[in-house]
Amino acid sequence: MAAFCRAKNVKATLVFDGPPLRTDLAAQDLGPLSLRVPPPGQDADSVIRELVERAPRPAEIIVVTSDKALFSYCRTLGAAVLRAHEWNAEERKQPRGRLEGADKPEREDDVEGWLRRFAREKKED
Repeated sequence: MAAFCRAKNVKATLVFDGPPLRTDLAAQDLGPLSLRVPPPGQDADSVIRELVERAPRPAEIIVVTSDKALFSYCRTLGAAVLRAHEWNAEERKQPRGRLEGADKPEREDDVEGWLRRFAREKKED
């Protein structure tokens, strides 16, 4: 994801559901990519809705989700929205060499796997 952001010269925020593995991992800045974990009592969808609501120009945001309610809500606010499979297809089009083992983890809830992937991408800098 960080490599994609660098190639497109854009910034992205990736929001995970659930508590962070460690409290110091609740929010991280990895250059063009930021990682966020919702505060207690909230879920990732709430954080994403808040980010779009507070954006000065929601039309400049692309939300990637396969959640129908979040998809509709963000689109109503003016954000562009992609389903997860559409994002995956777009990300795969990038003409860059992938690092060995840099593919996404097998399970979406594999937070450790995602963190390893992003750490490898950051080392490319």
